[in-house]
Amino acid sequence: MTRKLKLALAASFLAGAFSFSAAVACPGHDNKQAKAEEKAPEVTADATVAMFRVDGMHCAGCGDHVKEALAKAGGVLKVEVKQADHKIVVTFQKTKITAEQIAKLITEAGYPATAEV
Repeated sequence: MTRKLKLALAASFLAGAFSFSAAVACPGHDNKQAKAEEKAPEVTADATVAMFRVDGMHCAGCGDHVKEALAKAGGVLKVEVKQADHKIVVTFQKTKITAEQIAKLITEAGYPATAEV
């Protein structure tokens, strides 16, 4: 094998070896993306959507932790995690819970959150 070919193969291997970082969970968090998708609850007429800036989310496990915390709250219909942007989009029933309460629940789960207007 030529030296250039060996270098190209080594570079390709290293690039692939280090591209896994986004899939690795933070310590103490399991990556639960492999679990079966749950059926989304039906969106009602009083549903609204709010986006939250969430600090400290480093992996899919962090997003799963926030989803679990919000799943326990009444009125939360859907949670979408945008990990790369450090944002969470929540569809909720405005007659049962407020954006401020959701931000508080996320913060209490260990990830400081603020509602974006």
